[in-house]
Parts: sequence; C-alpha cells; structure tokens
Amino acid sequence: MWSMAGARARRVPPSLIRRMYDLAQHVTGAVSLAVGEPDFPTPPHIVEAGQAALGDGYTRYSPNPGYLDLREAIAEKRLRVSGVKVDPATQVFVTVGAMQALMLTFMVALDPGDEVLITDPSYTNFEGQLTLAGAVPVFVSTDPARGHLPDPAAMEAAITPRTRAILVNSPSNPTGSAYPRDLLHAIGDIALRHDLLLVSDETYEALVYGDIRHVSLSSLPGLSDRTVSIYSFSKEYAMTGWRIGYLLGPAPMLAVMATIQEQMASCVNAATQRAALAALRGSQACVETMRQAYERRRNWVVERLNRMPGVHCPKPDGAFYVFPDVRGVTRDTKTLAERLLYEEKVVVSPGESFGPRSAGYLRLSYASSDQALGEGLDRLATGLGKVGQA
Repeated sequence: MWSMAGARARRVPPSLIRRMYDLAQHVTGAVSLAVGEPDFPTPPHIVEAGQAALGDGYTRYSPNPGYLDLREAIAEKRLRVSGVKVDPATQVFVTVGAMQALMLTFMVALDPGDEVLITDPSYTNFEGQLTLAGAVPVFVSTDPARGHLPDPAAMEAAITPRTRAILVNSPSNPTGSAYPRDLLHAIGDIALRHDLLLVSDETYEALVYGDIRHVSLSSLPGLSDRTVSIYSFSKEYAMTGWRIGYLLGPAPMLAVMATIQEQMASCVNAATQRAALAALRGSQACVETMRQAYERRRNWVVERLNRMPGVHCPKPDGAFYVFPDVRGVTRDTKTLAERLLYEEKVVVSPGESFGPRSAGYLRLSYASSDQALGEGLDRLATGLGKVGQA
C-alpha cells in the first residue's frame, strides 16, 4: 500500500532539540535555554540594507551561487580572517544558511552507503542530513576529559573501505570546544593518507573567547583542495531568520553544486544577499559587542552550573553553548529534560540529542538574555536538586 512517506525520509531521526521546542510551546511561562539563537537584533545597518534592496528591485532570481559582488566580499573576508585565498567566481557558493551548505555538500559529494565520520557528541542535524543524503554517519567517541575533542587514533580506527569524508565542527555545537592547530593537522594527515574529503563546519568561528584563536582547516598545507568550509551569517551577525550562509570548496565540486542548487532552492533570497553584503562591508563592531557579551555570559553560566551539586561544567572555548555533565544526578537526560520542562518550566536539550553515548549531559544556550539565563538557571538548580534527592 502507498505510504505517506518514503523509506529514506522515515530513516531520518527526529530531533530531540526540536521535540523540546515543540513541547515548550504548550507550557505557559517556560524559559528556554535550548535554542541556539542570538537574543540580539540584527544590526541596524544590515536591516536597512535589506529594506533598501527591496525598494531597489532586488526581488528577482540571482545566480545559483549568489551575486558575484557578495562572493567577492566573502573571498576578501576569508583571506583577511583565515588566510585562505579563493576565486570568488568558482570557489565560493552562497546558500540558504549553513544548513543548506551542509546539505548541498552531502548531496554532491556522497553516494548512498558512503560513510562519514562525526564525533559523539555532535550537532544533531549532522546525523539527520547525512541519513537524508543516503550516507551513513559513523560516530567516533570522544573523551570528556579532553574537552570532547576526538582522538586521531580513534578516528583513523573507524575508517573502512566505505569511508568518504570526515566532518569537523570547530568551535563545536554542542560542547563549545575549539580544535587546536595540532589536532587539525592530525585530522588533515588522516584525510591525506586515506584520500578523504574534509567538511569543516566553522559556523561559530567569530565566537571564541580568551586566548583561543580559530583555525580554519582549509588554511593548513595541502588541505584546501579537499576541504569544504561551511560558514553562516546567522550567529555572527544575528541573522538567523534571514537564512543565508556560504561555503568554500574545490571549483569542480561547486560547478556541480550549481545544478543541485537549482533543484533545491534556485538561489538565495536576493534582498537577503544585499543585507549580507552590508554585513561584510560595514563595521564589525557589532560582532565584537556580541562576542564580548557571550564571553561574559559564558563565565557567569559556567560558574553557576559548577555550584550545583552533581554537575560538572568545563568552560567552553567558543560558540554559545555549555555541555554540563549531570551524570552525578542522572544519566537519563531525556527524561530529565521533560521533567524540567513540566515541573520547573525551563527548556534544555538532552545529551541524547547529540550522539549515542552522550546521555548524562545537557546542552544549554547562553545566547539568551541575562534575565532569561538567570531565571532559567534558578529553575534548573531547583529541578536538579529535586532529582538528586529522589
């Protein structure tokens, strides 16, 4: 009998983050620490550029890879920020957010049954997107004592004849860990030895703290021609709803991407592209203001969490998430998250969202306002205290 959904779609695992979000819609007064969305508004000069673009007639199709002047501005930024030189006409591709950049990469680079190494924990949608593309996500366990950074030996041991790519996410969602240069070199060496593609999700590159400096994988010797680098305007410029990101990659791969883009979305919203151009060409002071606010919030949140009995929370290097270990309270964080929602009205993401061995952890976003963070942490402390006494 005809099914309402095909087998491929049914294999995509549902997102526990989205489940918590949906459940919270029915809980009046819930405080959310679950969604990775900046509480800052899009900076005014970016909004004004988008509005002006509509009046100037940017209401039609753009080229599949995006407007060339935007790609030129992206290439200038990558050279300035990462030291990576690319041809804007052939090696830069504008996408509907970083999510579509990832999906385009997977659709172009992978065949059904190809395996891709990802870490446990990792962003929940990596697994879903790879599954939708017909590929097989292979989780590589990480050590919490090492900041959940992968061991290159464990990564290499997971390689099989079906392995096609390694996915790196730095700074990481959900842990906030930034990959140091020596680890990236080791991963690059593995890719070279086994002739693998590298997919480098660098969405949070601008949000690193203290002495941490982001290193782009494609900037390392010998890796640029086998690396697809993923970026987003969403987090850096508080443009989540504008839906725009981009990728850098080998020109032959991007030539095929234009054909796939035509099937998926045709192109990115024209006015949004003009807003993104203003984001790149305008003052970057807004980015630094937000980065400093997130760093202050990070310090405060980590200090609060580490005062809660049974909780251990390392200080993340970047992004705007903490990934506290609550195994001293419970390992069933899926049940815990639902109990916290219904009993304390605070929304968090359970560790089970991020990998098969990540139960016993919670992901909290500190992109929320100070008021929401304070209230949410109070409620979290109360809820964990009740579970610990049970």
